Amino acid sequence: MKLIYGSEKFFITKNLNKEKAKYLDIDILVFDNNIDLSELLEKISNPPLFSNKKLIVINDFELLTISKFNKKQDKIADEYIKFLSSNILDEIIFVCNFSKLIDNKFTTFLKKKAEIIESKKLEKDALIKQLNILAKSHNIKISYINIETFIEKMPDNLEIIMNEFENLISNYKEISYDLIENVVAKYSKNQAFSFLNSIETYDLKKIYDKYLERTSEGDEIYLLLNQINSIFSDCLTYYHLVKIGLNTNEICSKMKVPEWKIKKLSVVLKRYGVTKIKKIIYDLAEIDVKIKSYVGDVNEIFEMFLIKNF
Repeated sequence: MKLIYGSEKFFITKNLNKEKAKYLDIDILVFDNNIDLSELLEKISNPPLFSNKKLIVINDFELLTISKFNKKQDKIADEYIKFLSSNILDEIIFVCNFSKLIDNKFTTFLKKKAEIIESKKLEKDALIKQLNILAKSHNIKISYINIETFIEKMPDNLEIIMNEFENLISNYKEISYDLIENVVAKYSKNQAFSFLNSIETYDLKKIYDKYLERTSEGDEIYLLLNQINSIFSDCLTYYHLVKIGLNTNEICSKMKVPEWKIKKLSVVLKRYGVTKIKKIIYDLAEIDVKIKSYVGDVNEIFEMFLIKNF
């Protein structure tokens, strides 16, 4: 008997699949939420003489999610404890998607009698280390900074992160910053800050298309203006810090941003140049005044700003 629990679905699935691999599909029974004891007994009692051992998986069982039982639940808990204390031939695995186990008589019983497998979320540093080990095991060349960049830009979903990283190391011998940018682009399509990715290209068509996409998704013009102002203001800050002789680590500390963002600012600065960036910031100030006093369609003003500057 086992209990697999935790907040990281990726590890829960991995641990569960490890157990499932020991059985034929026909011998695996999966139940979601609640299962009556009578139904469970029907599945596993009186097995044929030469039947295979079964694996019974019970997902998010009610008794694992309640801290204080009512009379009915207390009776059910007692029945299950009595049943699970008997000599059961089949393997039973309870799966709970909670980061912390609730304290009640049933979980106390499982802690004493079952093998407990906790699936914790990986901290960022630990995840970087794991991906680095994985890359080295495949003789793949990738820098620590690029691994960090990959994690920062991916959705907060370990299963997606691992699948995409394994796809990268299966198809490329060297994983560059540009390659990572191509991979993560599909995940940023519906995110509010994806408009910034188009600004970095200095390509009017890409910027205009992304502007139409974001406004159709409900983004306000003010939000897009703030994003443009943010990236170019950060570029100027980065430029001045470089001018006074600060290195990358010092700039990261001063601006309180990760190294991958400094690299991004460096790229934007090279593409646009200081003079152009200062002009865009000046035009942003003017357009802000126009929009605040304009009674018509602000989209028209914003579109003229894009055509003029990009």
